[in-house]
Amino acid sequence: MTRNSRLSAERICSEADLSELALEWVGALRKGRVLPRILLTGEMGTGKSTFARAFLEALGVDRAAEGSPTFAIAHEYRTDEGLRVIHADGYRLKSESDLEETGLLESLWDPEILFLFEWMELFPATHASLVKSGLPVREVRLEFIPGEQGASARDPAKIRKVSWTQTN
Repeated sequence: MTRNSRLSAERICSEADLSELALEWVGALRKGRVLPRILLTGEMGTGKSTFARAFLEALGVDRAAEGSPTFAIAHEYRTDEGLRVIHADGYRLKSESDLEETGLLESLWDPEILFLFEWMELFPATHASLVKSGLPVREVRLEFIPGEQGASARDPAKIRKVSWTQTN
């Protein structure tokens, strides 16, 4: 039986600050603190893909030829150090069985893969199993701060609250 430990934090930031946060997390990863599962949640336009792109860039992944995995479901990369990284987006999937049919579940459980997954909350059974698995999981919630005037959801300067919980 695996014993889970939990650590929580939050930060208020703009879209540009998301890149700084990603750099910090990659720095921690390179210092030996493993963050292999990053589950990104939040409304459309809050910065999930922006954060994932910044994280990949901070890892040294050249992803210029590929966009968000919303339509492809997942992109796989290798860093210069040989680390295997998968960035997945479950938004277009309708069910747990759709997720299973993608073939991503085998990789999701592989402790040698760093995984960024947008919209995992759409798959509650998989999400719960992953959190209980003993694998390190960082759940990240991005949300706009209510009451801002004159900023649209796609405004990069709009302030967000980024909160996260790390398990294991």
